[in-house]
Amino acid sequence: MTKKTENELIRPANWWDALPREGFKRLTKVETGQDWYSVYRVDEKTLIISEDGQFDENVSYLVMGSERAALIDTGDNLGDLRALVKTLTSLPVFVVNTHRHMDHIGGNYLYDEVWAFDHRVSREAAALGVPHEYARDIIQSGSFSKPVPQPFYEETYCIPPYRISHWIRDGERIDLGGRTLEAIHTPGHAPDHLMFLEKETGYFWTGDNFYTGCVYTYLPWGDLDVFINTYEHLILPRLKEATILLPSHNDPCFQLEVLQEMLDLAKQARR
Repeated sequence: MTKKTENELIRPANWWDALPREGFKRLTKVETGQDWYSVYRVDEKTLIISEDGQFDENVSYLVMGSERAALIDTGDNLGDLRALVKTLTSLPVFVVNTHRHMDHIGGNYLYDEVWAFDHRVSREAAALGVPHEYARDIIQSGSFSKPVPQPFYEETYCIPPYRISHWIRDGERIDLGGRTLEAIHTPGHAPDHLMFLEKETGYFWTGDNFYTGCVYTYLPWGDLDVFINTYEHLILPRLKEATILLPSHNDPCFQLEVLQEMLDLAKQARR
């Protein structure tokens, strides 16, 4: 296998030709008057905010209750996510992170209230942010399918530090007013990883433990054995409560059986 072929398995040439992805075809697109983020409606109080102009196709979720709204992950800090969210809801908004990888925490610094799982890696990310030497991976050549919002300073691009206002406990129930999200500590992809389940709707936010693409366990702090154990004992037992998988990349997925396929493939990779 040539080096070019290896690279294209992870970063296909002209990756944008696959957009919009299959999972969005059942959903209604919301017109927002800006070009960077694509917003889709799962229901009247649940919005998908897709950063589909960048290769990682980060996805944030605006989950609105009667009293407040949770913003699940904040992407790459390339567009003004906070300004967009203000046009989508008048509720007070707080951030809930699935984990501390840089493509999930980019806009955290824009919010006074940020929730995350209590682990040394999440504490480190909050205190230090992500310096340009690492963050520039997000803006490498071939990463964009449309212009980055201006002003944008390529030479100094980074993820700023932020303050975590609340440390989430495994099993904690997050009350939004008429809606409750259960936080489930699901390490493997990252040690601080959380998934969120809303029992009433069956919405299952999977973070980076599942998405339609290459799921990584070789990144810093990833662990394939832990990933498999998490699937066997924490994720698949909850699948009967789910109706749709809402990952932090690419698109939503209605085919719940893919989680069993993911586990089977992870076991093959371990052999």
